[in-house]
Amino acid sequence: MLRRIFFPEAPASIAVRYGFAGALCALTFFLRLLMEPVLLEHSPLVLFTVPVALSAIRGGFGPGLFATVVGDLAGFYFFPPSGSFSMLPQYAMAGALQLAAFSLVGLTVSWFGSELRSLRAQALDTARQRNEILESITDGFEALDARYRFVYVNRVSEQMLGKPRAELTGRIIWEEWPEARGTVVEQKLREVVERREPVHFEFFSEASGKWLELHGYPARGGGFTVYLTDISGRKLSELRLRETLAQRDTALEHVRLLSGMLPICAACKRIRDDHGNWQPLESYISNHSEAQFSHGMCPACAREYYGEAAASLLQ
Repeated sequence: MLRRIFFPEAPASIAVRYGFAGALCALTFFLRLLMEPVLLEHSPLVLFTVPVALSAIRGGFGPGLFATVVGDLAGFYFFPPSGSFSMLPQYAMAGALQLAAFSLVGLTVSWFGSELRSLRAQALDTARQRNEILESITDGFEALDARYRFVYVNRVSEQMLGKPRAELTGRIIWEEWPEARGTVVEQKLREVVERREPVHFEFFSEASGKWLELHGYPARGGGFTVYLTDISGRKLSELRLRETLAQRDTALEHVRLLSGMLPICAACKRIRDDHGNWQPLESYISNHSEAQFSHGMCPACAREYYGEAAASLLQ
């Protein structure tokens, strides 16, 4: 509750910031009145440093300076005698020094408070940008502490684990991801925590039916971060490539068979295949290689079948 009051997520308006400073000063003035029987004229301005600091943290330098001025005016009421400086020189000097010291402290506290507010705003903006980046990436991202408890889970990891991040945060990974127990996943993640070394490996998730690629990196405080990438598409492409290569190797094996010993008929030149069938030479070679045939006639055969006149035409 107090964190939301003094460190709001959204920037407040000017009226709210200065109203907050005025309300704190009024509350401090009331408390000082209640403590008057005890404190009397001692330390009339000490309590007002609190609203100065809180106003600067909550609203910045301007509200802190405003609380300092209001504190000066309100504290002046408690100087002896009440409401004014004494005519005695020692009282007047003491009161002036206290006002000057309080103003200087208020100015310094206001500056430091505004710087703290600015740094916190920058940190919130950086964290917001980081979360936007982690939510926009297509990989699953998880941050875990040294006890293997989820600290942060992005949208993609929610889908991979099948559970909302509200249920996962603060829970041990092995309880929410039981299929990882006793597998290479548990082995590698424990290496990240114990050896403080990054790991990278692939595994098949039976729960989702997908191939996943995991990158684990050690983080501050003994924890670690995990990046999960769905590589099912790549694995499918690799499988198809292996099948294509196997078919190629089979075809090459068939081609290499032609370099071995072939049973060929000495008369008709037919070749016997693996099933005992006799095939024409050109048919067998065409079926077992990429070679193709075109028919013609050599001069010797032309002379035998058509005589010398035909043979001379082929020369």
